[in-house]
Amino acid sequence: MDASTPTTTRKQLCGYGASRYLARKLTRSLEPVAKSGNAYVYALNQVVTAVRDYSARARVQLTTKQTLEQLLTQLLSRIDNVVSLVPNSNQTEVGDVTQQLLKQMHRTDKAMAELKATVASMGGHKG
Repeated sequence: MDASTPTTTRKQLCGYGASRYLARKLTRSLEPVAKSGNAYVYALNQVVTAVRDYSARARVQLTTKQTLEQLLTQLLSRIDNVVSLVPNSNQTEVGDVTQQLLKQMHRTDKAMAELKATVASMGGHKG
């Protein structure tokens, strides 16, 4: 497992609002990438795929779909999917400031997502 690869546990999924049953159901077919104490650790991108697949099923109840949607929002906020800007040869001062601002916003978003993951692993649920 790469140290930069974001991961999650079933307990974090429950902290994000999933029931214990739903967390087990989503991760049952996934291969754990590590073990932390008694908990298996799953790759976040695989969990996101599992959430999308489960949500696409025809017989999933509306309330479960809403829970899955909220869960997906929380998980996607933890994935590092920011595209870096390609610097132009004639950058202006405003362009430099904009790049710095975007980098700081990205760091803040990433820190907030990690804090939410920590709260979720402690069993709290914040939307």
